[in-house]
Amino acid sequence: MRKFLLALSACAVMFSSSAFAEPVTLRAISAFPPNLEFTKQFQAFIDRVNRAGEGVVKIQFVGGPEVIPPQQQDTALRNGVFDMQMGPASYYNGIVPEADALFGANVGPVQAREDGAVELLNDIWRKKLNAQFIGWQSGGIPFYVYLTDPPKMSGKGVLDLTGIQLRSTPAYREWFEALGGNNVMLQTSEMFTAMERGVVRGLGWPAISFTDIGVHKFLKYRVAPPVWQLDLVIIMNGRKWDGLSPEAKQVIEKAAIEHEKATQRDFAAIRDRETKILEQSGIQTVEVDNPALHLKIAHDLVWDRLASRDPSNVEMLKSKLYKE
Repeated sequence: MRKFLLALSACAVMFSSSAFAEPVTLRAISAFPPNLEFTKQFQAFIDRVNRAGEGVVKIQFVGGPEVIPPQQQDTALRNGVFDMQMGPASYYNGIVPEADALFGANVGPVQAREDGAVELLNDIWRKKLNAQFIGWQSGGIPFYVYLTDPPKMSGKGVLDLTGIQLRSTPAYREWFEALGGNNVMLQTSEMFTAMERGVVRGLGWPAISFTDIGVHKFLKYRVAPPVWQLDLVIIMNGRKWDGLSPEAKQVIEKAAIEHEKATQRDFAAIRDRETKILEQSGIQTVEVDNPALHLKIAHDLVWDRLASRDPSNVEMLKSKLYKE
């Protein structure tokens, strides 16, 4: 009888421990300030995980660039300083050259996942960054060039940026140079002051989260067609991912699939809303004379750059992410 009671007591303790166990808490960071739509959408993903993962897994948002500069976040993630990150893959394409494949894609996240691209990307991210590729927060949103002065065209009918100072990042640098522009490398937080002081006369930016920064008040023209695609990804420290329970992994994976679909819908609505704001502020959209060549120059540059850095995965990635 005593043995039976002891066994019963042990079972009760085990049940009590599992029933009231604390969920695993993951610390997450964004490459962008909290007021930008990119971070707001990441917060929506976090909320989705926290609702579905109650009692199992929880994500705590710890902040943005004010915590760790964006270009240092990949190293911090790899070293386990925090567990999850959302930001442009192009910020660490020196470590993972295949980040360019997302930037140069013309296939959206939902189709990319269906075609097996996410599985391939995850294999690459694990090998090169010790990171689990969770999701691609793109929404199919492309990039425009914005200018304060009327755009000029080259003899081939594409944008001519000769002599123009442009706010730039590693993602734009080679394209702006190919079009004759001068790159001024600035963080997002420095854009407003640079435009206000006339340090730069234009910039590249996606079709959303533009009015959040307020620089549209200095600009007059938007050059079309847009190129590329947002390369915002959600990634997680590989060791931390491996240590999660199967249930926690399932919660995060399901949330990522739902999030990719949601951002496609939400970003489209935001894009339409912001386009109206830009039009109301007097920004004119100017189509280049040769749109096909404009697109080809931009996309070929990205894929050629990837091939020169690491050709091992180029053809497979291009077959899944770029449809000619």
